[in-house]
Amino acid sequence: MSRPIVIIGGWLSSPGDYVRMARILASPPYNHIVYITDIGRAMWASVRDPDFNPVLDVLAQTVELALEETKSDRVHLIGHSAGGRVARAFLGHIPYNGVLYDGQSVVASLTTLGTAHTTYEIWVKGFASVVNQRYPGAYYRHIAYRSVAGHGVAGRRLGNPEQMFAFKSYDTGYGNGHENGDGIVPTKACYLEGADNLVLEGARHAPYNAPFVWYGARKVIPLWFGFDEAQVLKTPVARRVQPETSHPL
Repeated sequence: MSRPIVIIGGWLSSPGDYVRMARILASPPYNHIVYITDIGRAMWASVRDPDFNPVLDVLAQTVELALEETKSDRVHLIGHSAGGRVARAFLGHIPYNGVLYDGQSVVASLTTLGTAHTTYEIWVKGFASVVNQRYPGAYYRHIAYRSVAGHGVAGRRLGNPEQMFAFKSYDTGYGNGHENGDGIVPTKACYLEGADNLVLEGARHAPYNAPFVWYGARKVIPLWFGFDEAQVLKTPVARRVQPETSHPL
């Protein structure tokens, strides 16, 4: 049986944002049992840096449930946006704010989607610093790490609405509004040393503004998802591909 997948969403997301993605991964040709962490917008909004234990606790409970119900030895973790950073902290063998999560003992792979592993965002600065200092790069050798980034939205102070929104996001969180990325996070901010860093040309950050070309869209998932049960990543490192657009942005 394929190992289960646990999805942890991004900042101010809700479980419903990932239901379609989960259904795709649960259907042929993937056929995984998929769990979505029950972290809603209100819980995300209540988190205060550097105390991310509330969302870490929910992730730990979801992983425990997945292992118990499927009788599997490990899970595949997928973290979208800020969820990818939370997932990296969950892997840690060092207690975080007095709680030992040690997810590295029960996780086979970690895929991050549009996660800024390098960030200047003031609201996550402390937490991000702890994660990067304690567990730099693809820290655990027995875990398959993949970091997926989008590319194709250039930030512009004066441009179309998407470009101007990207400019503000890139400038606020990453110090340079003129970067290129997925519309929310610059491509280069997603680089994780030692991971399989994969850039998807044209992929967008979130389902609410780009449901057909965001990371979890039906035509985009095959470009980054691919594990066998020996945990060998099938997609070449840093492959640049073009998601097929079926809906105007």
